[in-house]
Amino acid sequence: ACALMNAEHERLRMLTGEVIRHAKCFEDKFRAICISFTLLLWSSKLPEAMQQISLTLSSLGEELPVAVAQSAIHYQLDHTKALLAGLSDETLLNYPAMSISSKIMAMELFSKQLINYTFTGDCNAMPIIPLKMVQTSLTYGMSPLSGVGFALFGNYLALVKGEVEEGYRYVKIALSLMKRMPSIALDCEIMYYSAHTRLRVEPIQSANEHYIVAHRGAMTSGAVRFAFACSFVYDNNSFWAGKKLDLVVNSMKETMKQMIFYKNLVLLALLRPICRLSLRLTGQSDVHQRDDLTNIFGETYKEGEGISSKLPLVMLTECFAKFSEGLIFREVDKARDSIQQYLSIQSLTTANMSISGRELDDGVLITRGTECKDWIEKLVVSASTWNFQN
Repeated sequence: ACALMNAEHERLRMLTGEVIRHAKCFEDKFRAICISFTLLLWSSKLPEAMQQISLTLSSLGEELPVAVAQSAIHYQLDHTKALLAGLSDETLLNYPAMSISSKIMAMELFSKQLINYTFTGDCNAMPIIPLKMVQTSLTYGMSPLSGVGFALFGNYLALVKGEVEEGYRYVKIALSLMKRMPSIALDCEIMYYSAHTRLRVEPIQSANEHYIVAHRGAMTSGAVRFAFACSFVYDNNSFWAGKKLDLVVNSMKETMKQMIFYKNLVLLALLRPICRLSLRLTGQSDVHQRDDLTNIFGETYKEGEGISSKLPLVMLTECFAKFSEGLIFREVDKARDSIQQYLSIQSLTTANMSISGRELDDGVLITRGTECKDWIEKLVVSASTWNFQN
């Protein structure tokens, strides 16, 4: 944990390797295995991370489907609701504790695989994770990670299925489970996921502060990956919520500085497009794009190189930022080209940025007539359904 917090990645890789090789049992090496998955993610080696997690889950007697059909999701959702039917909040909060070690470890791997699905844009598979986590908790008992499962389940109901009141109920249950079964290492994860639905229910300016609270908890516990996730979402929300741009820019610059230090190049690639737009709005020059970034495995390349082209979520984020920039500065050609690129990427993946029609500027549509309007209408239609992450 100290090596991870201090960004001593070479030492961390050596230590995790030693533990994995010499540990007497699987439980002893499990923490080192999980850290190795995190290092793969930060270096955008998602196929390797996903494969290793799947293999580890198989060794624990758990399987995640390779391809998920909507019929399977509907079946699992109905099954989960049937298990929850008739269970009061108090019953769930006083549920027996999970005692089978293989199930406790599987819950953590489910959570990690969800993050990989997010970046690869596999939104069809993402709902399976919270459904599996809730089902496992109801079958084998509650663990500290059960709060994560219920928070994700609440997000799915509120933000994907449109069942806001019911989803918000499970988010509150997740936060109550966190208090009943506190875990310094996992509380920030529950707070992070719970904040997604709270943004839908509560005013965004106040709900956004939940990410700051989660960030502090993450840094205190050494959960650096969720500290970055909180900073990234907070900075993005601050921009769209109308926070003073100079404060937003300063926060983004500090976040990017930390991401470079810890070599989290995936989130760095995600944050850069909106930071670039923020800088232009304040009349500042763009952040210098470095060509000497080194990932955790010692591979050197230019900033953004090899990441944007790999991860659909990063590509869609870049397109959306350019699209917004084109609308704001009346650069209709840029907005139109960004829409074309967005739709092209989206046709190859299940990822979706869920762009709201409110963010489209009618004044720009008029300047270019029906051609630009048609492209923007296509974007609105494509974003009419929520993806799981949002």
